[in-house]
Amino acid sequence: MLRILTFSVCLLLVAGLNDFFSISSWADLSQDKPDNKDTTSVSTPPLDKAAQESEKSDNVKSQNEPQRNLKKNPAQATSLLKRSRETLLSYSSIRAQITESVQIGPKPFVISGSYLQGKNLKLRLEFQVQSHKKNGKPVGTLVEICDGQVLWTEHTIKGTSRVTRRDVQAILKQAELNPNSRPNMLVAELGLGGLPGLLAAIQKNMTFQSVAEKTVNGKTLTVLNGTWSDKFLAQWKGGNANAPVQLPPYVPDAIRIYLDPQTLFPRRIVYLKKNNNTLESIVTLNFSNVILNAPIDKAEFAYEPPDGVFPVDITNQYLKQITK
Repeated sequence: MLRILTFSVCLLLVAGLNDFFSISSWADLSQDKPDNKDTTSVSTPPLDKAAQESEKSDNVKSQNEPQRNLKKNPAQATSLLKRSRETLLSYSSIRAQITESVQIGPKPFVISGSYLQGKNLKLRLEFQVQSHKKNGKPVGTLVEICDGQVLWTEHTIKGTSRVTRRDVQAILKQAELNPNSRPNMLVAELGLGGLPGLLAAIQKNMTFQSVAEKTVNGKTLTVLNGTWSDKFLAQWKGGNANAPVQLPPYVPDAIRIYLDPQTLFPRRIVYLKKNNNTLESIVTLNFSNVILNAPIDKAEFAYEPPDGVFPVDITNQYLKQITK
């Protein structure tokens, strides 16, 4: 159920570096995409300090900066999350810088990169993974590019690159022919869906109890507080409904989503783990330099493998899985 790092339904929930760049897929991805022809470019001011700070934003330091106007209102929280996702789907394009800090295990690391989303499954994601050591060199890079037809994934670890390709249209076409397949889940597994897919996964698998406000470097954001749904937690009980839930260290217990109150854009997403009587962040994802509805050159979704690297086509692996 949990693959470990890339950017699809769970958009960057990282379990560790054992597999370096796999994807965490936690839920179905709804493909409902309302048509919106508004091409007006909107740029939101970056939360630069938030993106650069040490990302323990929701443990010790954050305890001294409590949420304001905290209200237990599940209906309002769920409605805001849904509206945020629908708004994201309405944009013709989303471009942003990403900074993510991962505090899992003995070797915390930082991921930084860029995100570009277009219509019709077009996506471009570029990452560098660095340790928390000062002036540490990148330990790996990831590039994922989909032009709507083929999804390319390039991993580079310690100077060695590996490239895979998947014909997403062939896979989705086969899925539609199989009554037992789940095309939405396949979109997630393929690493597509982007930020709207992340919110769809969160909305499906988590419940939100409260809404609050918090100021992050001078910017007041709306905070949604959520935890796993009973249905999701039941998957960890091994078939015994009365068994206690024991989530692995890399699976969070709670989530906080920080929305821009004007645009409903999720400027920060924090996954939290229980530690005694407190919640500490294990993964913090910040978006900065967000630009919406700007024109995109189709060349940004084109890809050529590096010289000397021969791509591995893994389309048939998905086709065989679908026909089983």
